[in-house]
Amino acid sequence: MNKAFRALTTGGVAAVSMGAILLGAAGPAAAMGKDGNLEVHEFGLFYYQNQSGCVFDLYGEDLNFNDNYFKSGCTGAGALVNDNTESYKNRDVYAWKVATDANIDGNVGEIPSNYSGNASTTFKNKISSATYTLHP
Repeated sequence: MNKAFRALTTGGVAAVSMGAILLGAAGPAAAMGKDGNLEVHEFGLFYYQNQSGCVFDLYGEDLNFNDNYFKSGCTGAGALVNDNTESYKNRDVYAWKVATDANIDGNVGEIPSNYSGNASTTFKNKISSATYTLHP
């Protein structure tokens, strides 16, 4: 077996192994978010002020809330998330950006890590998208 082929096959096995590890690690992470329970490492938008009512919890970005609904078992259940949130809580290590239009457009605000509050008049019942930032 020549050196180039060996390096290629060894690298291929390592890549497959790393892929399996990453897929295995993504399992629990993929299950987080959008389940109606605000957990550590998630960002939540609440139906009412003071972090009450249903929560729309995000683990990863969502650039358009127009196809998201609040889960059952709370005040606001079944309501469209888009333009329908009054407060927030960031339980993530990263800051989150929210915007009044899809694709982080329109008015954009940033919510620091481990911060909660009520949306300002600019954002109250107007948030349509969110993404996390890459700086903690």
